Amino acid sequence: MTHTLDPVAPADRTSRIRSAWRAAWDQGYVEALDDLLSPSYVRRRGPAAATQDRDQFKDSIRAVREAFPDLRTEIEDIVEDGDRLAIRWRSTGRHTGTFLGVPPTGKPVEVSGATFTRFDGSEVAEEWVTFDSRQLLEALGIITTTQRAAVDPGLVRGVHRKFITGVTVVTTDDGGTPKGLAVNAFSSISLDPPMVLVCVQRSSATHPALHRTSHIGISILAADQLEVAKTFAAKGDDKFAHVSWTRGAYGAPLIDGSCAQLEVEIGERLEAGSHTVFTGRVVSARHDDLAPLVYSGGGFFDISHTAPLPW
Repeated sequence: MTHTLDPVAPADRTSRIRSAWRAAWDQGYVEALDDLLSPSYVRRRGPAAATQDRDQFKDSIRAVREAFPDLRTEIEDIVEDGDRLAIRWRSTGRHTGTFLGVPPTGKPVEVSGATFTRFDGSEVAEEWVTFDSRQLLEALGIITTTQRAAVDPGLVRGVHRKFITGVTVVTTDDGGTPKGLAVNAFSSISLDPPMVLVCVQRSSATHPALHRTSHIGISILAADQLEVAKTFAAKGDDKFAHVSWTRGAYGAPLIDGSCAQLEVEIGERLEAGSHTVFTGRVVSARHDDLAPLVYSGGGFFDISHTAPLPW
């Protein structure tokens, strides 16, 4: 059987990717990638993984298809921004061949992830891929967290409600339009180098914009900014219409009156369950002597009304 890419206009990158992925991943015709990938193509997976060139990538597809011959990969969404694309995908298949040293289990396997693609002209020059490896490892029986540590979601939610956090507004400039959402899953990673992370639910309307941007803003709200928190915690087309904000040095919208502000250059986007973990390097920072807004147990609090414990 002869396999060819669907006839599409050269500039239609989205259609070309869908066609090449369908031929390579679903049909095993990896040569279809030669029409899409640059001869100097480089693929990276995760922060420390070894790179793959075009031939090595094709070999890895062959290995996956040997273990999952009925493999099907669905592209759920593609977001294009200049020469870069963010691709969200989901792969399914039955494990009928040895994979990662695991003999065939006959089990159905599902893995979801994202690939970030950079074009150079009409060819893909670089790609970065991230996926929830826990899904794959659990399905193959390499780890068994789901079976051994199954906990009622309501119970876990109750535990989380006991943890006190600040309230941040995570923002980005999306082609000239400011976008953002309220996030309490924010944490420092290190001070040297200065790195932080935020976790954003993939169903958020702001999530696609965060995926295609290079920089985000993080504003830690002050105690008198409850209405700002409510605005960004709710759904809305223009959350910035009645909020005072200023564009930072790297273009990210920052909320005026917040007790601290950061701009972060995104380094990694890691898939984890229902969320994406964005990690990055702090490139600008400021803070004021204002009490922060505090969130716990589904409610907001003014921390300035509390007394420090002696220690």
